Amino acid sequence: MAFDNGRAGLEAIRELAPEIALVDRRLGDVDGLEVIRDARAASPATRFVMVSACSETRDIVMAMRRGACDYVTKPFEPADITGALERALAEPMDPQPISRPKLIILCPKKEAA
Repeated sequence: MAFDNGRAGLEAIRELAPEIALVDRRLGDVDGLEVIRDARAASPATRFVMVSACSETRDIVMAMRRGACDYVTKPFEPADITGALERALAEPMDPQPISRPKLIILCPKKEAA
């Protein structure tokens, strides 16, 4: 499935929870970094690959911090995208959230009087 705007793509990711999403940095209506951030919260098991004409280190780092597992700069060859998708799919999936206690107290056992 392909979407030409960020809002529609984000809604599809929320509804379908795909294994992988290829996201352009500049989508017109929404920044691709925002899409990854919001989609990651809604679909934590989805892997993201960002595509951008910008190759500045700060943009690449920001994409990785937001949840992208790879970053491909334009212009690119089809093999660049294929490789990025294969690497993303090879990454282990995030484990499903489990119920955890909110507080654990560690203290010495009180001796009996």
